[in-house]
Parts: sequence; structure tokens; C-alpha cells
Amino acid sequence: MKRAPAVRHALLGALAIATAVLVGGCAAKQAADPPGQGAQQAQTGAQRPQGQQRQGGRAFAAIPVQAVTVMDGVLSSTNTTAGTVVPVTQSSVASQVAGVALRVVHQAGDWVKQGDVVVQLDDSQLRLSYQAAQAAVQNAKIAYEIGQYNSQQSDPKLQLQVQSAQSALASAQKFSDSQKALYSIGGISASQLDTANAQLQAAQANLEAAKTALDQNTKSGTQTLAQLKLAIDQSEVQVQIAQLNLQNAAIRAPFAGQIAAVQVNPGTYVSLNTTVFILVSAERQIGFNVPPSDAPTLQVGTTVRFSYLGRDVPVAVSQAPSAPINGVVPMVAGLPRSMSLPYGAVGTVTYSLSLARGSIVPIGALQVNEDRNFVYGIVDGKAVMKNVTILAESGTSAAVAGIAAGESVIVNAPAGLLAGSLVQPVGGPGAGGGQGGAGQPAQGGRK
Repeated sequence: MKRAPAVRHALLGALAIATAVLVGGCAAKQAADPPGQGAQQAQTGAQRPQGQQRQGGRAFAAIPVQAVTVMDGVLSSTNTTAGTVVPVTQSSVASQVAGVALRVVHQAGDWVKQGDVVVQLDDSQLRLSYQAAQAAVQNAKIAYEIGQYNSQQSDPKLQLQVQSAQSALASAQKFSDSQKALYSIGGISASQLDTANAQLQAAQANLEAAKTALDQNTKSGTQTLAQLKLAIDQSEVQVQIAQLNLQNAAIRAPFAGQIAAVQVNPGTYVSLNTTVFILVSAERQIGFNVPPSDAPTLQVGTTVRFSYLGRDVPVAVSQAPSAPINGVVPMVAGLPRSMSLPYGAVGTVTYSLSLARGSIVPIGALQVNEDRNFVYGIVDGKAVMKNVTILAESGTSAAVAGIAAGESVIVNAPAGLLAGSLVQPVGGPGAGGGQGGAGQPAQGGRK
């Protein structure tokens, strides 16, 4: 029993020697293994660290890169410009007659209805002119009645003269015929026949003269009456003009709205076409300017957004000319009645423009090599150069051709990255498509 501890010590020493021999043999075997035996290590349970690959028997660490997935879509840009609240209608109301301002009925800031009198001119002389025009109409009518009476009195007398001349001609014709018969049988001399013929010719001349006198009198009467009737019409027009001038002495609001300014005072002489007051409508709209390149996209009915003091509302373009003025194109958008803003309020108009459709990539993914653009794609864990054509750029995104949707591209490629380098995606900003462009890619640039 006392020999047991000695036996145990002997067994432990033998086990230690065997372990040392086994470890030394394994180390020698590992040193003697030829290249390309990595598969055998895998079979023995040896694990390669993540992110490493072996090439030619040597382990290389893959380069960590940010990568995004390409998506197809429409690249758009969001532009902003200043917008001002202006009235839909603004009118500088001018006087249509000359005169002295008698009184100012409404002042600046007053709201008026259509037809309300704002400024009243002294209309004393205009009333006299109206009365004189009415008297001229009465005179013209009297002259027409006189002319008509004279024409009616002259016609019967001339008609009787024509009838008398016709009777005389008939008698002369009978006498001439009888004289011819007598002359044929030798009952009268040739001189007597000549006398009868002369009387016949005289009767014919008298009849023609009577008819001419009647015809001239009829035409003259008709023309005279026409002239007199025209004089009546002209005088009536003068009455209408005088009446209109009298009405225009009261300068009225052409539409309902607010008076922005009154430019005359009582006693001021107002010339013809002088601006008396300025009137603006209650309806309001947004006026803004855009570059000529943006104007074709903003057609009538296009929705833009207007922001003012934290309030943001969609508004529709109501006027969209194409011709620039002083280098910009003026636009107008309607303002909802629910958004009551003061005249002259300045806010921000935001609108979107569709630039191009293609594969959407971050700007940071684009690279430049001399005269060509390219991106680094990832194929089988390696970086691959892909030539692309830039269709449009906006913000941090670009629409390109040359790479398909669903492929991965490297964003902000590390310095020294080459085609064929082993890469390990570690995530990155997402590429988006559609109307929003390419999401929010990291800021970067083409090298």
C-alpha cells in the first residue's frame, strides 16, 4: 500500500513524455505540408478567419468596402425659388373724363363692391353738355319734319304739270294727224303742216320737262330727308356721349376688391386718362420666376408647393408662359382661399423636375479615368470596372446607363482599389429609384 504513490508518479511521467512526442510530431508534419493542403486543414476542423481568402497558399484579407444595390428609376431634382403673394387682378383705374375731384368716397384700405363710387368729379359742365345735346336732337327732328312737309307739298304740283303736259301732247298729236290727212288731199298748205308738227314737238318737250322736274324734286326730297334723318342720328349719338361723360364723372370700382391707393384729393384737377386709384382683388395667387430651362416642365396644372412661416400647401400652376423676361420666366400659381396670406408675403416655392430615367447610383460611386466614366461593381467577391454613361446628376445621385438594376456598386472606393481586388461589402447607403432619385448616398466624388 505504501508503494501506490510511487506508481502514480511513474504513470504521470510516462504520459507527459508521450504528449510531448505527439505535439512535436504534429508540428513537424505541419511544417512539412506542401502548399495547397488547405482543404485537408478544413477536414481536420481548422477554420479560416472571416474576410480572408487564400491565393497561392497565402491568405489575403478582403478590402472592406461600402456597397449599394443599383435600382432603375427616374432621377429628379428639387428646386426652390422665392414666391410672392400677389392679387389675381390689379387695376390702375383712370378717369375717362376731365374734371375737378369733388369728393373722395373711399380711402386706401377700404373694401368696395363692383360699381361703388370711389371718386366723384364735379359734373356741372357735363350736365350742361348733356342738355345741349338733347336740344340739338329736337332741332334736328324739327328740320326733318319741315323738309318732309315741303317735299309733300311740291310733289302734287309737279304731278299736275306732268298730267297737263301729257294732255297737251295728246291734243297736239291729234291735230298733227288731222293736218297730215288734209295735206295729203290738198286741203292745206305745206306751211300749215309744218306749223302742226312744230306744235307737236313743243308739246313733247313740255312733257319731258315736267317729268324731269318731278323726278328731280322727288330725288332732291329723298336726299334732303335722308340728310335731315342723319342729322337726327348724329345728334342722338352726341346725347349718348354726353350722358356717358356725365356717368363717368362718378369714377367707380370695376370689380370687387380692396383699394390699394387713392392718388387724388378733393379739388385736384383730373386730366383724361389720369390714374385716380388702384384696386386689387380679394383673390390672391403666387408669383414666382424660374430659369428658362425649367419652364417647359412647369405646364399649367403642374403642382408645386408654397411654404410661408411654417405653412406648406400644394398649389397648381395657372399661368406658364415660355418666353423669358430679363433672363427668367414668370410663373403664376393659384392660392387656395383657405390660405389667407397678406399681399406681398414672400415664401418659398418648391418644385420637382424629372431629369432622366436610368440606373440610379450615388455620386460617390462614379469614377473617372481619362475621358471615360466608370463604377466599381462586385462580381464573385472581386471589384470589377464597368463603364457607364452619365445621363443626369442631381444632388447626391446620378442616372447612368451601362449597369443593370440589381447589381452592386462600390461607393467611395478606397484609395488603391484596383479591378480584381478582393472586396468585402460592409454595408452602405441604399440606392433608391423612382421619383426620389438615389436615396441618400454618401458624399463622394469622381476620382
